Amino acid sequence: SSIKKLEYFVDSKCARAYNIVVNRIYRKKYIPLGAPEMKTYQYQKKGLALIFLAKKFFVLKVGDRIPTVSEMISESELSRGTIQAGLELMKADGAISTVSKGHLGSFLVAQDQDKLLAYLDYRNVVCAMPLPYTKHYEGLGTGLYKAFKNQKLGLNVAYVNGSVNRLEGLQRNRYDFIIVSALTADYLTEHHDVDVVGIMPEGSYVSRHVIVYKDDRKFKMRDGLRIGIDSHSLDYKLMTNKILEKHKVELIESPYNQIVQRIVAGEIDAAIWNLDEVKSKNYPLSYQMIKDPMVKRASRAAILCAKENEFVKRVIGDYVDFKEVTAIQQQVISGEVLPEY
Repeated sequence: SSIKKLEYFVDSKCARAYNIVVNRIYRKKYIPLGAPEMKTYQYQKKGLALIFLAKKFFVLKVGDRIPTVSEMISESELSRGTIQAGLELMKADGAISTVSKGHLGSFLVAQDQDKLLAYLDYRNVVCAMPLPYTKHYEGLGTGLYKAFKNQKLGLNVAYVNGSVNRLEGLQRNRYDFIIVSALTADYLTEHHDVDVVGIMPEGSYVSRHVIVYKDDRKFKMRDGLRIGIDSHSLDYKLMTNKILEKHKVELIESPYNQIVQRIVAGEIDAAIWNLDEVKSKNYPLSYQMIKDPMVKRASRAAILCAKENEFVKRVIGDYVDFKEVTAIQQQVISGEVLPEY
């Protein structure tokens, strides 16, 4: 009955989620397996093995040593028979060719990347980045879109505000990689199982961050201020805590999209903000530059993926030319190229 309740997952858009859910239910033995369910389970295991092996061999280059079956069992948590059956199927299909060199192990002789990718349950990678409400984000999205255009794998982009929300999606396997600032990337790599795939130049994420406040020529950072902060954005949280560490202020938690309105209404005195948005939306606010090295780090875009996800690292390494992405971004910002994402 539990499986029947999951059948609504089975459509062209949700097959991947269905495979994951069914597999986890079976492997964790939340329900007993009868004969029909066992057959479905075996099918799921075979599919998971092919997906795992396809990604594994896609990363390898001709001449590389192939991980042993025992190593692949440990990594995938699938059985020896399932892994061996998947290997034999791929060899018979011409997706891979290997040679054994005795105690030295087995080595990859040939690979057909098109056939390897055909084993995947989807032919796209999924990226999460901020909503494209500034020219910088529009340009970044356009550059990434063009990098994957006409490639063997496509790119789907999810627009998600808040680096904490994007991290959660990455950890839950909703996204293959995420875009954050280099400042946030530094923090996440230290505290979570993620790796940096690449970091772009200064000004590629935002031009800079500033302190915004209601028109007040005498404004300065001081004790007693009410400072707006959205903790879902690590950039704002990290910079706010650093810049105000010598002042006793009241931090007022507020959703990102309400902070400007609350400053205008006088409910909040100030907040750290994206200068690009201040200018593009012509907010009725004044701003003050921040003199701290963190600002430069926060202006650089970074790509993160799950630690040890060699498949995503290889795909980005092969497809994404960061200099080209940056050049396209600048063309979008200047108006030479229309946004496309």
